[in-house]
Amino acid sequence: MESIAQVLANLKSNDSGKYLSQEWQLYGYRLAMWLGDTERVSMYMKLAKNEDRDLLQKAWDFVKDSKARSKPRLFLWKLTQLKKV
Repeated sequence: MESIAQVLANLKSNDSGKYLSQEWQLYGYRLAMWLGDTERVSMYMKLAKNEDRDLLQKAWDFVKDSKARSKPRLFLWKLTQLKKV
């Protein structure tokens, strides 16, 4: 896990053309890239802003080792399961 200073330093040096000014925007963008779901970047940014980061990380940890055909679908399913508990 990166410190806040490192994340902000990365934001300033981000040359990807994206306008990311907050840490949660960067986390949501990275989450979308990890899942391969570039069409719904704004949804992942909203999740990163409004949902508990620990829940998002647990759902991502569940998905990253799987061989699922649709990782975004599995991620959202696991997130709803974690919210119910």
